[in-house]
Amino acid sequence: MNETFNPITWLTRSRWCLFGAVFLVASLWVPTVAWSMGEYSRMIIPQIRYKGGNYKPRPHAIESLLGQTAKRTSVEVKREARDMDLSDPDLFLYPFIYLAGDSAFPPFPDADLKILRNYLNYGGLLLIDDNSAKANSEFDDSVRKLVGNLFPNIPMQRISKEHSLFRSFYLIHQIGGRANIKPYLDGITIKGRTVLIYSSNDLGGAWSRSKLGHWNYDILAGGRFQRKMAVRLGINIVMYALTLDYKKDMVHLPIILERLRRSNLR
Repeated sequence: MNETFNPITWLTRSRWCLFGAVFLVASLWVPTVAWSMGEYSRMIIPQIRYKGGNYKPRPHAIESLLGQTAKRTSVEVKREARDMDLSDPDLFLYPFIYLAGDSAFPPFPDADLKILRNYLNYGGLLLIDDNSAKANSEFDDSVRKLVGNLFPNIPMQRISKEHSLFRSFYLIHQIGGRANIKPYLDGITIKGRTVLIYSSNDLGGAWSRSKLGHWNYDILAGGRFQRKMAVRLGINIVMYALTLDYKKDMVHLPIILERLRRSNLR
């Protein structure tokens, strides 16, 4: 498969006209949005910092995923760790955020839940990654309580294998990570858009490499093929965050960022 991704080929002429209009208005009226457009050309994935538990058990996971994204696609990235509290106003400048852990954590404050709910409702995507590599882990229990508080009327459900997430760049037929706890992803979908993805399989452990290029953690089951699938799945999630559902009437990143900015001003 050709591993060069060019967003231009995914858009019709009319959609690029819309892109240009949004960019022009944002550049003239809203300096913060103009800055975030620049961030898009060098993608960053903030990792959410929270109190209690262990919020960063795989410290090189996101940098490694960004490195693989740059290597396999034409998306420009900035390979740096960016830890962020939910209360940080810059949260709304990023279309994709990552929350990980390997132990129990206390419930999020109501103020943080409101911010995260607004972020997701207005176009953001959250990936939650259980790094414990254990079934029915303490982290899993905390995550399910978090999601229940976040969306009390929307149950987390298994993401269908027909979801565009599994074909946004690679065709994905196998779900796994450093471990193979569940052969599927869970998620929250609102009005046809998946806003939250939850992996029980320690994706970060499969992605993580040292600065010398060595894998930091052994795969617990499935070997090299499972790691390859985990890396591909990570890239697919990045692409889904940037383009949403490319099989449907696509909303492109500048519009997502503008929507997030407006939500943050409310």
